[in-house]
Amino acid sequence: MTTAPGFRDSLYSGGMCGALIAERDWSRTALGPIAGWSAPLRTATLILLRSPVPMVMLWGEGGVMLYNDAYAVFAGGRHPQLLGSPVREGWPEVADFNDHVMRVGLAGGTLRYQDQELTLYRNDVPEQVWMNLDYSPVIDEDGRPGGVLCVLAETTGHVTARAALVESEARFRLMVDTVPQIIWIADAEGRMEFLNRQFSDYTGAAFQSLSPAEIAGAFIHPGDGPHVVAAFQAARDSEGVHRSEHRIRSAAGEYRWFLDLAHPYRDPRTGEIVRWFGSSVDIHDRKVAEDRLRELNATLEQRVAERTAERNMLAKLVEHTDIMVMAIDLDFNILALNAANAAEFERVFGVCPRTGDNMLALLDDQPMLREEVRAAWTRAMDGGRLTVVQEFGDPDRDRPCYEISFHPLFDEAGAKVGLYQFVTDVTERLRREAKLVEAQEALRQAQKMEAMGQLTGGVAHDFNNLLTPIVGTLDLLQHKQLGGAREQRLIAGAAQSAERARTLVQRLLAFARRQPLQLIPVDMAQLVAGMSDLVASTTGPQIAVEVDIAPGLPPADADPNQLEMALLNLAVNARDAMPDGGTLRITASRRDAGTDGAPGDYICLSVADTGSGMDAATLARAVEPFFSTKGVGKGTGLGLSMVHGLASQLGGALDIQSVPGQGTRVALFLPVSGSASPVAAAGPACAGPAKRSGRVLLVDDEELVRHSTADMLGDLGYAVIEAGSAEEAVRLVEADTAFDLLVTDHLMPGMSGTDLARLVQARRPGVAILLVSGYAEAEGVEPSMPRLTKPFRKQELAQMLAQFTNAPAAVA
Repeated sequence: MTTAPGFRDSLYSGGMCGALIAERDWSRTALGPIAGWSAPLRTATLILLRSPVPMVMLWGEGGVMLYNDAYAVFAGGRHPQLLGSPVREGWPEVADFNDHVMRVGLAGGTLRYQDQELTLYRNDVPEQVWMNLDYSPVIDEDGRPGGVLCVLAETTGHVTARAALVESEARFRLMVDTVPQIIWIADAEGRMEFLNRQFSDYTGAAFQSLSPAEIAGAFIHPGDGPHVVAAFQAARDSEGVHRSEHRIRSAAGEYRWFLDLAHPYRDPRTGEIVRWFGSSVDIHDRKVAEDRLRELNATLEQRVAERTAERNMLAKLVEHTDIMVMAIDLDFNILALNAANAAEFERVFGVCPRTGDNMLALLDDQPMLREEVRAAWTRAMDGGRLTVVQEFGDPDRDRPCYEISFHPLFDEAGAKVGLYQFVTDVTERLRREAKLVEAQEALRQAQKMEAMGQLTGGVAHDFNNLLTPIVGTLDLLQHKQLGGAREQRLIAGAAQSAERARTLVQRLLAFARRQPLQLIPVDMAQLVAGMSDLVASTTGPQIAVEVDIAPGLPPADADPNQLEMALLNLAVNARDAMPDGGTLRITASRRDAGTDGAPGDYICLSVADTGSGMDAATLARAVEPFFSTKGVGKGTGLGLSMVHGLASQLGGALDIQSVPGQGTRVALFLPVSGSASPVAAAGPACAGPAKRSGRVLLVDDEELVRHSTADMLGDLGYAVIEAGSAEEAVRLVEADTAFDLLVTDHLMPGMSGTDLARLVQARRPGVAILLVSGYAEAEGVEPSMPRLTKPFRKQELAQMLAQFTNAPAAVA
């Protein structure tokens, strides 16, 4: 059976997981080659890939896992290793649960679990999760179930929320049961719906055993009940807190007076009262104390003096508070204001107000500001309470911003006679909030660029593996001079395209900060001097090139080849920004801090032009990969992103400053080297060893890469032993297979090339080792170990092998 036309292409429309399925070699799994998948399996796979909900297919007896992007998010750190693995191996912590699912599903049964609790290791730590799980069999072409389809929804949040609500209700009950007052909730008509434990202390009745009518009867004395209910009904249209007094009979049969404070809760949409929340306080002693009223009247003068002192204290607090307070009548006459308001009014409007002044008349000579003030107060006069945030003051200066709370002012008869306001200067608070928003946006941009870098690095690594056999094969064809002139032209054209693809991948790796680098102390003055002629010839005669290198610069830690490429890219960008000519200035100086202010010792290499410059929107995207303003076909959009990635990978930074119409300055900050002496850039490498005899153990899990490399080694005169994995190579070593040289890929499933190299070094110290790498995944690699970057030609392979012989010669 072959794959239906377009099936593999259709997988790419299934998101990230669809692409992974399409690009994987399934021949080594229980599913077999993708070309042999059955129609039901293909159909089910396409369905689940397009589903927005988490879905996973468990195919075959072992339950090989195929899933969509939503399930990949659920899988956390287990993705992408889960893809294509048997479910028992993928989720070993719930192996018994999944074994049951597979038995039932492959027997044609279905399963459903609601809020199923499981403990999973999604990110290397145990997590208690709850899920809704639905399992259904998928019928294969033979009419029997071939796999089990699972649709899941994680309900951990709902389960924990319900538990939290129950716990919250218990805490509320515990809290209100400990207060000394009776806490209650009544409906809109005053019928009790909730009472705390203090109710039982006075009535001897349990709340749970009474109906709402019985509760009302027990809570309110029969003689007062009708009056209390009527008071509730009358208060429905009133403002504020409802107060009433009533009697409650205690457990001992004693009647005591209580003060009831009831707060209405209104429906947010209709404004209707739907609940009363209140507390009842024992005021029996107060009632008794009323008999002493005459006695207290004798102290009236003393109490008036105390009240006056209290009011004076309140006036002092209002006068000296930082909050600005002012009251006006309906004609904008100032009734009262405190010192803070008067001082701020004078600072903003240039005139000092006093009680009795007309606020609008004070601003007659500033009509625009007067209308702003009138509009703000008039808006508050037309309604009730109002809070606004607004700027005031001279528009030609920084205008402070205030939070203003307006309140109506009533006389003793309840008629509105004016307004008063509380004002707080919130200028600095709003600035801090704006800075916080700016910082959050910068963080989101950094996270976006980091995610793009990770994706780009992975894609570039895969492309290196694809390009290696292409570049190697074309190189061999060119050296063997196969075919006629026409065939050689075609081969040469293909080789040029492959080289362009290779350069593009290297730029992608530079952006992703995963390009292999050979760090040495670099003399910046020498490097720039060596590049000046090339820069001048690249920019052309219309552009004047100026070089200014500070004397006595120490060396910087860098890869000279990548640094030269970065400098050339910046020069080309500057040239394109000056189509009518201009000046390109290259400078190098020492700086004690990077662009972010981080302390350190840096060499700053900058390229400045007098060209068209960039606006803020373009500058914000300048280092994004594939973003270009040069037009279609005039640039890859990877120049600045490559330089940015190089700076980050070297431990430095990139700073871009640009003004439209005035030019652009790009500064590359590189750490000063710990070595006092620079290392001269390496000269041309030797052409490589001549054809020679020897046995090479070649290890690479990519079959095409391995075969292409084997052909190159064979053409160089080596006998090649191939191994498709590090584990297979270990078996050859343990079997005493003879070889003189180990050439191994670094990143492979299972044991890495680095681990294999250590094992070979330990067991066969005399064997030379060459590590092949798709990008800079150099963790654990000895700096002295020779490395070759994919993709490579036979000549480059020969140059590396020349390090293992004392007799270099030209490549055949």
